This record gives sequence, C-alpha cells and structure tokens, in this order.
Amino acid sequence: MHSVTIRALVRRLLGYGGSKQDAVQSHIKRGKTLAASGRHADARAEFQQAITVDADCAEAHYRCGIAWRDEEQFEAAAASYRHALTLKPGYIEAHNNLGVVLQLENKPEEARECYRRAVELNPDFGQPYINLGRMCEILGDRAEAARCYRKAIAAGVDTETFSHLLSAVEGITTGRAPAAYSRTVFDNFAAHFDHRLVDDLGYRIPQILATRVKEISSNRRLRVLDLGCGTGLCGTHIKDACALLAGVDLSPAMLARATALGIYDALSEMDVVDYLMAAPAADFDVVLAADVFIYIGDLAEVFAQVSRVLAVGGLFAFSIEVIADEHDYLLLSSGRYAQSAGYITRLATQAGFTVIESSAQTIRGAPGAGAPGLVYFLRKH
Repeated sequence: MHSVTIRALVRRLLGYGGSKQDAVQSHIKRGKTLAASGRHADARAEFQQAITVDADCAEAHYRCGIAWRDEEQFEAAAASYRHALTLKPGYIEAHNNLGVVLQLENKPEEARECYRRAVELNPDFGQPYINLGRMCEILGDRAEAARCYRKAIAAGVDTETFSHLLSAVEGITTGRAPAAYSRTVFDNFAAHFDHRLVDDLGYRIPQILATRVKEISSNRRLRVLDLGCGTGLCGTHIKDACALLAGVDLSPAMLARATALGIYDALSEMDVVDYLMAAPAADFDVVLAADVFIYIGDLAEVFAQVSRVLAVGGLFAFSIEVIADEHDYLLLSSGRYAQSAGYITRLATQAGFTVIESSAQTIRGAPGAGAPGLVYFLRKH
C-alpha cells in the first residue's frame, strides 16, 4: 500500500477526516473540551498535538498559551502567545491574553502595551477595552482610561458597561451599575471566583454573616434568601440552619457553580431588585447580601423591598464598602459603590428595621490593607 494512502488511513482511524486541517481542528476541539472541564494539562497536550501536525497554526499556539496560563506557567504562556502573534500579527485575543500574563508577572507597562495593541485593532468584544482601562487606572493614567472607555462606547461595544466605567473614572456617581456590567464581571470571574477571593484575598464576609445570623437566630430552621448568591459561598455556611434556601444572581456562570453545590432549594437568574419586587410578602426569615451593594449605590428600594419580603422579626444581614458620612453613597474609580454608615442607619429606620449590631470589617484583602467596610445585622420590627 502506498505510504500516502497509509497516512490517510491512519488519520481517518484517529478521527482526522483525512486532511491536515481536519487533524488540527480535531485536536483543538478536544483540547477546548478538556480545558472547559478543568483538565488543563490534557488540553495542552491536545493543542501541542495540533502544533505537531501544523506548526503554523496560530490558534493552536494561542490555545496552548491559555492552557499554560491556567496552569500558572506564565512564561510558557507568554511564549505561546508570542509565537501565535508571529504567525498572525493581528490576533486580538493573543495580544489581550499576552497582556494578562504580563500583568500577572507584575510587568504593568508591558501589559499596557499589549492591551493598547489589542484595542488599536478595534475588537468587537469588551475585554481588551476593560483590561486597558483598568491597567491605565492602576498606573495612574485616568485620562487614557477614559479615552479607552469612550472608544468602546463609540464602537458600540457593551455601551452600558463602558458608560458605567467612564462615570467611575470621571468621578460621576450614578444610582447603580447596569445589569450588563455586573453580569459581565461575574461571568468572566466565575471560574476563578472562589480561589481568587477566598484563597488570595482572604474573603470571609459570607462566613461572618452566616455564623452571626445563626447565633442571633439560635439556629432555628430558617427560610433564607441569598441575594447575589454567586457561587454559593453564603449558602455553604448557612445551609445547616435552613428549612429553605433560595438564591438569586444575574450571572448564569455563577449560578451554574451554585447549582453544582446541590444546596439551594431554588435559584433564579434575575436582578436582585426585580426578584424582591416579585417575591411574596413575609416569605423569608433571613435575607443575606454579601458584597452585593458594591454594585448598587442607591439602596432605598432594596431596603423597602427586603423589609416587605421579611417576616416580622426577620433578619437582614449584609456588608458594604464604607465612606465618610458627608455622602450617602459614591461610585468609586474601581467601578464599585460605597455607602456611609449614616445613610444605612437612616434607610434602616425608614424601612422599619432596628440595627442590632454593626462592625468594621475588611471586605477583601489583608485586614487593615484591603477595602474598608462594615457588616450589619438588622431586625424587622
């Protein structure tokens, strides 16, 4: 049998469909499936097989870079991205992701140059604009950050998100972040959310809220609503005291992770205010909101609706980033909102709550060095 025929037969047996391009795409497809399930080393092996078949396949090198990044091998990731860019200089995703690994390697100026190049290529998706804008803010160049956000708006890319970021960088306070912004942030963050917040930033607010609620409630069997439930960090800590545990979040990627825990009786993909307005009165004994209000500045409607859905004697436990009392709330340059203690006290009184206790807590990061905040425990009277 002729050698060419033998090679073609081997490729067919391996599922390559008989052509070089089919072979490459078969490896890439398998690699993407493995990567999606968290098997990054196996995914990388498939992408490397694609490179063996066609060393000039830019996508295979790019995806190798993603796998290396997910294995936290940043030098190898950067090398793969750079190889992809030698083959395809206009590869927006490779420029953007090279910036990400350079940023992770604490090379901010080099990262900014990569993000700039990605944005110059006029992407029709938002991440390069967000990365460049955030990097400029970190480097103290708010003017370039604003220009970046305006360019995204002019291009019609995620206009609500970039209008919010532009307001933040220009010091303009709005009432709340648009739903599209919050959804994008958390969908992009979902895969690494627990590791990044809990392990890297020492995030303990869900545990603090849940533990104290159980102490105050004497561990009764509670009907609990977890606002902005995310991946289920609050739910994990409160579940053992629940007769019912319901969660609501805007992010489908976050909700997928919460669903996988198997601890929620009901999960809803909705805006938290919309959910509260639709919920029956006096339907819950506890409402939890861990770091939800960094995306909502004006909390008047939230407090009114939480009061409505809580039974008499019910608890409202939540955290805020805190600012001085001369403002009710502010949109910070980070894109997050912060509220004042005086504002919370006033809203609590208006909505029929008694403040049982409040205490200073570092919301994220090392105590005394991270975001300053307060946790509150209110009772409906």
